[in-house]
Amino acid sequence: MNEKIKILIADDNKAFCELLSKYLISIENIEILGIANSDEAEINMIDNLNPEIVITDLMRNRQYSGLEIIRKYKQKEKSPIFLIISAAERQTIIDENEELNIGGYIKKPFYDYGIIVEELITIKEKYIKPKNI
Repeated sequence: MNEKIKILIADDNKAFCELLSKYLISIENIEILGIANSDEAEINMIDNLNPEIVITDLMRNRQYSGLEIIRKYKQKEKSPIFLIISAAERQTIIDENEELNIGGYIKKPFYDYGIIVEELITIKEKYIKPKNI
């Protein structure tokens, strides 16, 4: 895989975002376009930075849940694929939201950031077409 995976990290837990970005920045095939710690920032960055994949949490103490933001982008012509990282049960989320652009799911807590890299690569290979040069 030669093209970098263009991602946005969106979580209201700043410490989690910082640790994840420090890990991912060292991975050659990943480009972090931005880090959003609020709903407004996530929406703004998706609209302006056009990430291929958005790593997002579902449960927040904000205006929107992660699922509401994912639903918002389902209605748009160009939508990123979402990788959910959440403590919520996977089957409930995936089964009840099949129509959404959910490419992957990782259950919290987890202790190996490598699982995120593996999931990003799987999503890229499965859902994102290579750009013609």
